Formats: sequence, C-alpha cells, structure tokens
Amino acid sequence: MGLIIITNGDLFRWSEMWPKIAAHFDLQVTPELPMSLATIMADKEPLWKEMIAAHALSEHSYQSMSSWEFADAVFSWNYDFFADGSKARRFGFHEHIDTEKMFTDAITDLQVRKIIPSSK
Repeated sequence: MGLIIITNGDLFRWSEMWPKIAAHFDLQVTPELPMSLATIMADKEPLWKEMIAAHALSEHSYQSMSSWEFADAVFSWNYDFFADGSKARRFGFHEHIDTEKMFTDAITDLQVRKIIPSSK
C-alpha cells in the first residue's frame, strides 16, 4: 500500500499561506530561510515559559505544543506538493475545507483557549 494523504480539497502553496498567517498576528514575512526547526527550537523551552507568564496562557508543556521534527518534514520539501482529491470526489466526498479559513479558525481557537498569545 502506498502513502495515503488526506487533503482539504483545495490547492494552496505555503509561500502564499505564510503571509496570510503572519497577517493574522500583524507580523511581516521575511525571505525564506531554510533551517531545521528541531535544531533552532531545541533550547526554546525557557522562552515558552516566559510567554505563558507574560500572556497569561494556559499551562501546556513545551514538548506537548509541537513536533519540530514533523514540522521539518512538512516544511523541508524543495518542490511544490500538489494533492489530487479527484478520486475522493468520485467516491462521493464532495465537500472541501478552505485551507486559509481552516488555519485562521484553528489559530483563533488556540488564542481563545489561551494556548497561544492573541494577535497584537
């Protein structure tokens, strides 16, 4: 059996999505800078604890907040990845989720639950 990938049903590019996510936080996007998040984020637990205190966030361990290795796998592709949902539609799955709205809703939910800081 091959790799199975579930998609929202629409097409998007990370290069177009990052500016929209950044705008949600009133941040600017910089040029791409390839790096290993597992390496860069390895020593950031003290900063996470400071953010919890500074923004009155709910207590969640740094380790439970992300898998930097997974993020490295997702974001390290040096090519565009397009997923085709036509087979799913042929089998009756006609709904799709707007990816930009999904990210905005997920970020807003995390902010409401005080898991991440609110926008500026």
